Amino acid sequence: MVPYERRLFKAIREVRESPFFDVMYEEEGPGGTGKDPTPIFELMAEEGFPLSERLKEAYFPYRYMALHWHAADPDVPLVGEFNVMNIDSSSEVNLLVHDFAWEKSDEKLLSELSILDDISRGGGGQLATMRFLPGVSSPEIWFLDRFHTFVQLDLDYRDYLDNLFITKGVTGWQYLFADVPLGAREYASTLESLRIMLRVFPELFPEYDYAPLAARLEARL
Repeated sequence: MVPYERRLFKAIREVRESPFFDVMYEEEGPGGTGKDPTPIFELMAEEGFPLSERLKEAYFPYRYMALHWHAADPDVPLVGEFNVMNIDSSSEVNLLVHDFAWEKSDEKLLSELSILDDISRGGGGQLATMRFLPGVSSPEIWFLDRFHTFVQLDLDYRDYLDNLFITKGVTGWQYLFADVPLGAREYASTLESLRIMLRVFPELFPEYDYAPLAARLEARL
């Protein structure tokens, strides 16, 4: 296994094996261990998207890997999910602009986005996307929410995966990397989820450092 393939499987296994969680859905897409991604990167470069070495190192060989879970205790309002794509597959799956374009002026930006992480299985209608621009070696990451429109994240593709491993896909974790006021009423459910995560996960997963995420939360209140 390549490193990020191994880390994705580890994150999924950590959720599946913990009594804190009930897993509702788990799947990996087509692909598999041992595939050499070099020809993929070469083709992307020929098409105008020369990935940085940093992002190449975050490649995993499955088209996507998905998980959807909720807290086993019905009194703990915590859910999470991801359906994250490898960087090659993401570049090929364009956003449906009409689902998110509230204003005509938004359409150009939205037409440049492709899906990175489809977070809609639980009904929240959220998506993480990438903006591949010709000649740019590290695409921008944008988070879309049908209720809160869209925001750019202070992350690259590799950062996104790194934090997905830590948060296990807790609903709304992406807002920790956005310029949004998490103390506002409209983010109340997201704030509750993030606070529960930061209280519980350090005990469940002591090998991960949650202090940077806690600091980001405080900075957005």
